[in-house]
Amino acid sequence: MISHVKKPLFLMSLLVLMLTTAVFYYISYNFSWSFKPPKPALKVQKNISDALLTKTAFISNDGYQHPLKIWRAKNGNHKAIVVCLHGFNDYSSSFTSLGKYLSTQDIKTIAYDQRGFGGTNSPGYWHGGSVMADDLFSLVALIKSQEQNMPIFVLGSSMGGGVVLKTLSSTLLDVNGVILVAPSVRGRTVMPWYQRATLWLAAHTIPWAQIGGGGLKITPSDNIAMLRDLRKDPLIIKKTIIATVWGLVNLMDDALLASNDLNANTLLLYGKKDEVIPPVAMKKMIDSLPVKRTHIQKIIYDEGYHMLLRDLQGWLVQSDINIWIQNALVVNSSRVVENQQIL
Repeated sequence: MISHVKKPLFLMSLLVLMLTTAVFYYISYNFSWSFKPPKPALKVQKNISDALLTKTAFISNDGYQHPLKIWRAKNGNHKAIVVCLHGFNDYSSSFTSLGKYLSTQDIKTIAYDQRGFGGTNSPGYWHGGSVMADDLFSLVALIKSQEQNMPIFVLGSSMGGGVVLKTLSSTLLDVNGVILVAPSVRGRTVMPWYQRATLWLAAHTIPWAQIGGGGLKITPSDNIAMLRDLRKDPLIIKKTIIATVWGLVNLMDDALLASNDLNANTLLLYGKKDEVIPPVAMKKMIDSLPVKRTHIQKIIYDEGYHMLLRDLQGWLVQSDINIWIQNALVVNSSRVVENQQIL
């Protein structure tokens, strides 16, 4: 028999046990998962005071190396630079098609692997949204110091868009314009309570467990051939550490909050068939934008999925981006792209 004194403690323990069981059941049913031990702290060159940019890598102020790819203007004389940030579990190669296209439009494209992704030193591990924002700020400042008076645009896809928004809110990012492609703004305010509870409990009990997305019924793109290639790509992360998911959601919280003060010249792109960033999240972001938003333009693609740049109609998205950049180069604020909606 349980005493009256011990009964509340027993009920609390029972509740915790039930919640933990529910979390394990939810994860086991929806994901494939395993455990991965914590990675030792990275050894960085603390004596490096300034960021460096080479032909193959961007080296942050702390010595962390980010492999990068550069697509130069075909005629060898570019009139603008676009710095690209990839999405979650992806890497710089995701901009290959865009980079090749913009090179024919006299635009230089630079894409780098963000910390914890692609060919970096610690794939799969989350380094923090603030650190990732500092990386972007450092790279843009470095490019500006090397190519003075050259217009610079920043493009963030999915998680990359979240990093761009966070950077804009925490630093004076000196760029001519921002392009947000299906930005990650699926913060906790638009997540069902059971998802928030499950994530919290998992992050605080089994943070180093790895989950795969095999159980999720989500279509990220209509480009099936491209998706098959990604499954074969060794640099695409297939299993995600729960602690990294926790960090991503924290970033999305910050990105959604940063939308309140989005003052940069901005092009926002979104697909109606996006199942990763649902309409409720995008509506939340749009509703959060400044009241005066003539500097913000958007294009909604009826047939667009989350991976807009690599969808079957990716050519259209790339063309719209080019038109917006070319217009922004002509005037201080970009003109309206044909058929796009004004926020």
